[in-house]
Amino acid sequence: MTGLLNALTQIAFLRKDPSGLPSSPASVVVFTAAYLAADLLIGVAGHFRAVLSRSALELAITLPAFWLLLAITRRGHRFAQTVNATFGVYVLVAPLLAALLLPMRMSGAFTLLATAIYTGIAIWYILVVGYVFKCALDTHLVTGFAIAVAWILGTRAVSNAFFGAIS
Repeated sequence: MTGLLNALTQIAFLRKDPSGLPSSPASVVVFTAAYLAADLLIGVAGHFRAVLSRSALELAITLPAFWLLLAITRRGHRFAQTVNATFGVYVLVAPLLAALLLPMRMSGAFTLLATAIYTGIAIWYILVVGYVFKCALDTHLVTGFAIAVAWILGTRAVSNAFFGAIS
């Protein structure tokens, strides 16, 4: 377990690639369940509407999109590690993001600071996902980051179309 946490931490700091993560279908199920739980934690902390439905829809988009992207580029064998790295790092940062959402719901000077930190962590997470795609696709970080941004914006747009704005 500590080896897994260490590997995810190293990925989060852009020091190691996802090749050290498990690559079994069972690990994808575990990481997906952990991602869903982390998303629910953030949704409850932020008082977001339709958290479970929104998360399920985003997963229904994300998993096939990741698989298709990797299959088109003939790197389908990296699907499990790509998903595990993306979802695993999210699980690591979710408690911090959830804690920052609480003061963001209040008013005052601390709200601005919490919002700035939350935004910085969100951008950093997108960079980490870009790094994961860079490693999975054997491409440049800019390309990976562009894919990560497209993934975030695309899933959010579809989610908002179905459920409305997040809060």
